[in-house]
Amino acid sequence: MVQNWKRWGAIVLFFPFVILTLEGIFRLANPPALRYYRDVKLLHAYHPDYGVTLAPNESRYVRHYADLWQGQFTTNSLGLRGLKEPNPEKPKLVCLGDSLVMGFGVSDEDTFCSQLDGYEEDGIIYQSLNFGVDAYGSLGSYKRLKDLSGKIDKIQKVLFFISPNDFTMPEELRAQGILPDDENDALHEHDLEWKNKFRIQFELTRILYLLQALKLAFEQTKVKYAQTKYTIALDSKQIAETPLTYLKEAFFVPVKNAKCEDKENFICPTPIPNLQIQCSDSQININDLEPLPETTTRAYDLMIQFAKEKGYEFIPVILPMQIEEVYCRQLGKFNALGNYALRAKKYLESKSVKTIEILPYTDKMCGREFIIHGKTKKAGIQDYYIPGDGHLTKLGNLWAAESIRSALKENRSNAF
Repeated sequence: MVQNWKRWGAIVLFFPFVILTLEGIFRLANPPALRYYRDVKLLHAYHPDYGVTLAPNESRYVRHYADLWQGQFTTNSLGLRGLKEPNPEKPKLVCLGDSLVMGFGVSDEDTFCSQLDGYEEDGIIYQSLNFGVDAYGSLGSYKRLKDLSGKIDKIQKVLFFISPNDFTMPEELRAQGILPDDENDALHEHDLEWKNKFRIQFELTRILYLLQALKLAFEQTKVKYAQTKYTIALDSKQIAETPLTYLKEAFFVPVKNAKCEDKENFICPTPIPNLQIQCSDSQININDLEPLPETTTRAYDLMIQFAKEKGYEFIPVILPMQIEEVYCRQLGKFNALGNYALRAKKYLESKSVKTIEILPYTDKMCGREFIIHGKTKKAGIQDYYIPGDGHLTKLGNLWAAESIRSALKENRSNAF
């Protein structure tokens, strides 16, 4: 009997010992492939109202796992990006939205919201504050605005940046189980059991490096499985319907001759490699587009009503986030990925809310001179966006800040 108790005691102690040992190994090794995810995780904290927020008083140098970007990421005492604390004496301009607004891809001072600090209008100089948090949908943005409005005085302008990720998702990603942010919010908004489980796993993966690594591995496996399943389904369909086309595309790949860069003749728009972009000569009829989902319209209505109650100037901003849309614009054409903006604009106009569109300002992108690695270069569209990531580069954030300033001024002039 005593021997059995010793055996069971050894087994019980063995598993915590293994977990603690592996945890120690992960923390000491801090492998580059996981370091990015770990740093990003520790920048966040759980929030009972809107799930995840930025942790207050954090400071980390974040480096993307594929070296796409790196920069200093700091939060103030309220969990807002950047070191600046709200100045109670100054009127506020706040930027509300997801990761593009928060500024993944650049250091604190290089985000476009940070560069809007000191914006002047009618003799009023505004302090800009960044309310952006990655993966927020429309409802999350409303809840964050409502929460922070009780902690910050003199908010006057609310720039709400509409994201296609809020209510649209390509079919190939949807097939992998990736849903728009607003759709995710609708699924879990009133699900207390899901919220409790989410809080437990969030806190545990924040504490334990090992558990976060296991969770990442599980999620990546799920995505890879869904991708493979989707690809097999597409290939099977093509084999059944057009077998000759499938054989040609699969086994007869044309050889492309490499072309040397022509440094004398810079062409606008610059070609974008590895992307098959389809542009149309005319814009789709807005009445042919699907209306916004109920979760999105409800969030818009809540933001509009809340801004009226508080006396805020609510300004929805449509900042182009997809390189395909910008490329087609520079050809004088249109891309279907921009349809999300038409849908949002139509609904907001039905509520007598005017949107600011930044797409026209993309005309100034191509050919702009900038310095990179100590050399002066003329910018193509791809220099404004992080490849394969979609967030704005340092140059992209600078362009966005300049364009938003101009659009705000123009909007003000047209109001009179």
